[in-house]
Amino acid sequence: MGKHHRRNAVAYGTLVLGGALAVAGAAGAGVAAAASSTGATGATGATSAVSASTTARGAKFLAAQKALEASLALRTTQLSKLGTDVSDNSKVLTSSDLTTLTDRLQAETASISGLATQVQSDTTWAELTSARHTMLYDNRVFAVMTPQVFEVIEADTVAGEVSTLEAEEPGLQSAVNSIAGQPGAQNAANHYAAFVKLVNTAANVSLGVSARVLAVIPQQWPNAQHVFVTANRQLLQADLALARAQYDATVIGLATGGYTGS
Repeated sequence: MGKHHRRNAVAYGTLVLGGALAVAGAAGAGVAAAASSTGATGATGATSAVSASTTARGAKFLAAQKALEASLALRTTQLSKLGTDVSDNSKVLTSSDLTTLTDRLQAETASISGLATQVQSDTTWAELTSARHTMLYDNRVFAVMTPQVFEVIEADTVAGEVSTLEAEEPGLQSAVNSIAGQPGAQNAANHYAAFVKLVNTAANVSLGVSARVLAVIPQQWPNAQHVFVTANRQLLQADLALARAQYDATVIGLATGGYTGS
């Protein structure tokens, strides 16, 4: 803020000598000069203070801008990785899930790329705040898109494995029947029963996981976090069931060769 200076007027009652008048005039000129000089100094000080404040404010803005650019760059990289995951598993994914994930990844990539370009030319805090809001609440690359890609791929993988093992049931049943009355027959029959039960378990616990996961939208975070947690547990349970079922199938195969389980 500039400094305000007041000059007190000095009243002379009676000026008798011309010399006194001259001295008074000189004194007045000195006071005016001093006041002018002081005022200039105050203005310079005020300008320097404003300049320093602007510089500090500019430095903070630049730091925030660079931080947001870095956050956007991380999301661009992550979206690229997710796109590769979807592409690599295109044969595992159902056509519907493949289309949904591909469309969402393309939409978020376009949004994040647009923000990255925009933020570089932003000049106000309001613009940065708006960009950050869009980055988080309209996209949620890490919190929503990432688990959606991972869990949908896993759910569709489980579904594919369930179908494969279900297709093996007739063959396994025939193998068990072929050794009826032999030492390993009962062991094989027990493993076949376990096999069927485990495959059914995997199918049931993973049923509908993809749909529930894909139903989550960015704006629901963090209230929808439990959807991903539950899906993860279900898929883990399905994976364990399938692993055990595959073990049972292996034992049945060994039983046909004389393995008795001892």
